[in-house]
Amino acid sequence: MNARHEWPGPERPATGPNPALRLLRRYAPFLAIVVVIVLIAVFLPGGGNGSGGGNASRPSVNPPPRTRRGLPLTFDRARATGARVDWGPTCDTTRGRVAVPFSYAPPCVVPWTGGDNGGATAPGVTADTITIAVYEEQPDLLQETFLQQSGSDESLNAEFQTDQQYVDFFESHYQTYGRHVRLVPVKASGSADDDVAAKADAIKVATEIHAFASWGGPSQTSAYADELAARGVLCLGDCTIAQPESFIRSRSPYIWPLLAAPEQAAEHWAAFVAGALAGRRARYAGAPALRRQPRRFGVVRYDDDAGSFRHSFMVFRALLARRGVRLATEIPYQLDLLRAQESARAVIAKLKATHVTTVVLAGDPIFPSFLTKEATAQGYFPEWAVMGYAYTDTAVFGRTYDQRQWAHAFGVSLLPARTSGAADEFSQILVWQSGRPPIASTYRALVQAPLIFFTGVHLAGPDLTADSFRRALDSFPAGRPPQPTSLHLSWGRHGIWPGTDDTGGDDATVVWWDPDAHGPDEVGTNGRGLYRYALGGRRYLPAAWPRRGSLGLYDVARSTTVLSTLPEGQQPPSYPSPARGG
Repeated sequence: MNARHEWPGPERPATGPNPALRLLRRYAPFLAIVVVIVLIAVFLPGGGNGSGGGNASRPSVNPPPRTRRGLPLTFDRARATGARVDWGPTCDTTRGRVAVPFSYAPPCVVPWTGGDNGGATAPGVTADTITIAVYEEQPDLLQETFLQQSGSDESLNAEFQTDQQYVDFFESHYQTYGRHVRLVPVKASGSADDDVAAKADAIKVATEIHAFASWGGPSQTSAYADELAARGVLCLGDCTIAQPESFIRSRSPYIWPLLAAPEQAAEHWAAFVAGALAGRRARYAGAPALRRQPRRFGVVRYDDDAGSFRHSFMVFRALLARRGVRLATEIPYQLDLLRAQESARAVIAKLKATHVTTVVLAGDPIFPSFLTKEATAQGYFPEWAVMGYAYTDTAVFGRTYDQRQWAHAFGVSLLPARTSGAADEFSQILVWQSGRPPIASTYRALVQAPLIFFTGVHLAGPDLTADSFRRALDSFPAGRPPQPTSLHLSWGRHGIWPGTDDTGGDDATVVWWDPDAHGPDEVGTNGRGLYRYALGGRRYLPAAWPRRGSLGLYDVARSTTVLSTLPEGQQPPSYPSPARGG
């Protein structure tokens, strides 16, 4: 299974950089046929066999070499100190940001005018090049057959060319200090859940390709990221997914996911449950009798034999307790498709027996199909609170659930509000740059790693190391207000999260399921049933959730499903297009 994702055509609805696309890209056209075969381990929080604490025999992470020089002078710092700088044509001096129509544009830095850039400052770095491994998962024979029949596959060559398109865009406007990026494709030597193959691939990246970083990685094991970190190679974007903070922190500064860690997501979940739901009647339940009752919460959560994900749940439970919310029950489950219906029957029976009015889902996107059908069979119509970390907050999967149940589903999503057409900045920056849209329809996933990488390189200065890369991302300004169609990105210590933050996304939004809304899902399939983004997709940083008051649940007039234009104030600035000779 290739680590990149299909999203057909630039006119399809979009979100910001979206790790969910990595998992949805190929399979939606035939979900009913093969999703249970090929997606089981992919969607489970934390990934496959290597998730959690990593392999017991993992070698120690190599400490990064200390950076010899400081970070380059930025526009903001120069203004604060009164320094006078000729910022050159790539800087918008009215904003102090790189002059590109891109909401994630970093601060301008003092232009590089040549000279000694330090040469080989790190593995994979020379005076002229930075070598990047582009990881390419391979679909197995069964997957290939279905992909060809459905027409939903995206060629590896097209995706690699799209990676190069983004390299050309960023290199033309961001500082790389005399170096050019050299992309080297790395085809997976095993399946997406093969720890041994993933480790071997990582060793190849480090010792044969001599890469500074990898863009992407296998989707069902953490062994690849683990081995790269031990060998001092950065792993960016969707290199690994849903790993706990302890995994990322112990391998710092080498692993850089885009979305918040599960423990960070739990801050949003707890704030929503305590502020918007607790202490009130279950007014959104399907059964009239439940609507009259005070809410009683039951958590249904995925776990494995080893209990790898119990810690993340305990963080969530502790955050709720701190806010005065107690759970009526919590039910772990394992996703065994041969016993899924039996498991669902037992889970629903326990929820009913403990008089749960509000089911909090913290699991994969497949089991709810069994749960909701079983709830209807048992005449149980509660509220369903979606803690959208594992893509239960996507229409692709929402449409597969029993709609009599899912009409009462709402919750939190880390994903930005969806956009369409010309509102999609990740397509438009390439059109602006070259006059050509992305070659691959999977571009919204492909942009993740280049976005993180070039931001870090730009702010790191000529002495590029893992250490300077970390300090560069830590310096990325965190003061931008949340916006509906993009993630609020920050790293380091900005007061958003306790301690040091090694993941990108900070904010979340409120969603609910509208079974009557009609339109395209995340892969462009038109149908009935979409998530609505409350209050036009308003997003909240962890400390900004209202303690009381309306969050816009079921307020259709102030909600959106797919934005055709960007909200006022979110439109990127206009600059002359290089494609038009401007």
